[in-house]
Amino acid sequence: MSFDTKTGSFERMKLLNQSTVLNMIRLREPISRAEIAKLTKLTPPTVSSLVSELIEKNLITEEQSTSSTSGGRKPIMLRINYSAHYIIGVYAAAEVIRVILTTMDGNIVSDFSKDITELPSKVEFMSMIIETIHQILRHTNVEKDLILGIGFAMHGLVDPDKGIAIFSPHLHLENIPIKDTLENEFDIPVIVENDVRALAKAESWFGQGQGVSDFISLSVGRGIGSGIYINNEIYKSSFNTAGEIGHTILDVNGPKCQCGNNGCLEAYASESAILNRVKAELRNHSDSLLHEWLKDRIDELDLKMIFKAAREDDFFAKLVLEEAGQSLGLAAANMINILKPAKLIVEGSIFEAGDFVLAPLKKSIEKYTFKSSNEDISVVCSNLGKTGMVLGAVTLVLQKMFKTDEI
Repeated sequence: MSFDTKTGSFERMKLLNQSTVLNMIRLREPISRAEIAKLTKLTPPTVSSLVSELIEKNLITEEQSTSSTSGGRKPIMLRINYSAHYIIGVYAAAEVIRVILTTMDGNIVSDFSKDITELPSKVEFMSMIIETIHQILRHTNVEKDLILGIGFAMHGLVDPDKGIAIFSPHLHLENIPIKDTLENEFDIPVIVENDVRALAKAESWFGQGQGVSDFISLSVGRGIGSGIYINNEIYKSSFNTAGEIGHTILDVNGPKCQCGNNGCLEAYASESAILNRVKAELRNHSDSLLHEWLKDRIDELDLKMIFKAAREDDFFAKLVLEEAGQSLGLAAANMINILKPAKLIVEGSIFEAGDFVLAPLKKSIEKYTFKSSNEDISVVCSNLGKTGMVLGAVTLVLQKMFKTDEI
């Protein structure tokens, strides 16, 4: 398959029809040629020709059906050959670069991470990315011709069309030419997207968003972002920057956010905000277990410690987590009131250590959403975890390969 959109109209139509056939097989496998023709409205000779080309490319396989519909000859059934090709997924945040190599069904063949210990320059950042991808390639010995593409999930503001990271707030970098740099280095097609929008795509293909046409994916880490799915499509806006829920204002007189404004959700409920609040107020809570554990070692505070204290019924730890959950719930309720998704999928380590954050989040959503009696908006935790971001990068390539809505 090719990602090139500059080919002639006939070739583009052919590629589109190939993607249509591939997608139908993916959704209905095992499926016969006759069923594909019926469901896609393509003529049987066209389907037969496209299937032959896809078999030649080793993208699909044939198998004998175990049953016959009319008592006659059993039809030949088709399946995707998921192990025929590979995809590289890259997730880049302020603290880590993670690269995976997967088969076409998202099965991870190789996984490699590199920590970012100090803020890099643009050149240093891209050099780290390139070296990490080379590490995966060396480790697996997969031929480059078998790699369909590189998907790249990047935190911050991203221009997917140009393949540029416009602004990375936690890395303090602007206009990083990700697509051009990687394509020049590896000669493999590259697709770049914001990390949380990529996560939402992963949820749609592999996670809690499967079969859901409208949902919001809310991710909480050092920052807070959201991916918005509407009518089975990710919503980006005209500027490719939709979903910045972390910078919606809860209180104009609130704490300073690193974006420059006051009172952003991110300044109340991100991992950094939770740690900063505990550090700032711990001296006023001498009865807290955290005060006893840390004494003069406040810099050793981490989220695991806060959750451990909460599980041991520490009032201050529970209060901080509860109020973070309330803030997240209030912001989520505002989004829900506007978009009315069927599901909210939350992701982040703060949701993985009990209900200290999740319960008040759900309670705030219940309190502040305006809904009719027949509306049932479920709130669930992602089952993809931190792998969701890098798996989302892989999904970018899969969606391009199986895309059927444009010529």
